[in-house]
Amino acid sequence: MTPIPSPVLRAVPREVINKLWSQRVTRLSLKHLATVGRHVLETKNNTGFLIPAQFLHQELPIRFSQTLKMLNSPNIPHNMNKTPTFQRFREKYYEYICLLASSPKPDTLAAEQSFTALIRNIQRQNRLNMLSFGQAFRDVLESTNTPIEALDTPETREFFDRFYAMNLGTRILIGEHLALHDEGRNLVQRISPLQVAERAIRDARKTCEKHYKRSAPEVKIVTPSASITTTYIEEHLHRILFELLKNSLRATLEFHHSSPSLPAIKLIIVDGGEDVTIKLSDEGGGIPISASEKVWNYVYSSTPNCPTTTATQNSEQKVPRIIWRSDEEGIRLEGEAQLKINDYTDMPLISYGHGLPVARLTARYFGGDLSLVSMEGYGTDTYLSLYRDDTHLENFPELLSTTTLQTIPNDGLRWLNNDNDGVIINE
Repeated sequence: MTPIPSPVLRAVPREVINKLWSQRVTRLSLKHLATVGRHVLETKNNTGFLIPAQFLHQELPIRFSQTLKMLNSPNIPHNMNKTPTFQRFREKYYEYICLLASSPKPDTLAAEQSFTALIRNIQRQNRLNMLSFGQAFRDVLESTNTPIEALDTPETREFFDRFYAMNLGTRILIGEHLALHDEGRNLVQRISPLQVAERAIRDARKTCEKHYKRSAPEVKIVTPSASITTTYIEEHLHRILFELLKNSLRATLEFHHSSPSLPAIKLIIVDGGEDVTIKLSDEGGGIPISASEKVWNYVYSSTPNCPTTTATQNSEQKVPRIIWRSDEEGIRLEGEAQLKINDYTDMPLISYGHGLPVARLTARYFGGDLSLVSMEGYGTDTYLSLYRDDTHLENFPELLSTTTLQTIPNDGLRWLNNDNDGVIINE
């Protein structure tokens, strides 16, 4: 796979960037994505790809520009924009915009193939970037000796909620096009929550057993009907369930660490008129009421079900540092020379505390929700609701149009080309 070039990219005029920053995104629904995908698949030749490719050619620069506007805001919490991780991350968005803005409109099959190859490369790079973004917290901690509790502010939560929602929406658009193009299938389709749950259970138990070197607790599935279906994105449901199961499995193992047998975890799937609801019940010790809201914070322990693991212990003693390699190699973890991180299922059991809040954000993106009810000293019940109304528009955040190239902070100006009044990447 050809890496995205980084030394020097074609200049993009200043007025083009300002125009992108002032435009609004086009919000879509699951139904819209499924309908367009079905039309593409039913077209007898590849000309069906032209319309969605042309939409992405117009829409993706706007979405990436909205994200870049946020990353260039003077109100980045805790000066994270000063950290190497953040700066490296932000420069990728400069690259994406320059590459997309300089690519020709995909109005022929050859141009569409070239454009699809470009966004495939961008999607791959952005996926690796997102896996590393929690490292920005470590950079802040190590450079300023800031207590991790001080990072837990409303500004931090709002920043990451907005940022992750923007990334999620952009990934959906690219992912849908690539699924149609490369696999001949819709990313958005009628799915079986039961089948997705079974796969998530296998993956989560495998991760847990690799970490603890012992058998993971059994997960029993209960449902009044094995034929329940709903319109959703299978990858998103798997990601949410994987995170929830991982937490429950670990909490159960740690709470019953001295017991020769482990209580089973129960996963219940029910079909309602408005929602499909999945309940996960464990006996992992629960959490105290004082910590019930902290589990949704981006700096809380990656194991909210286990009251013995504090956020400080998680960040300072157990979380491995992410090591960046070349674009071809992706990212690796400190002390794990052979462990290459390609996806969220490759990450170790101990993570950066972003799992649960991102899972809830993902559930809410198309109108669903995620909540917890816990009994300290016993266990936790988790409720995931998938909204059945597939016309619900995506929850892509709106940003005020107050940021221009003249208002960004100085540390974001080194990519300006003052000679031709354009924007370049020049390292």
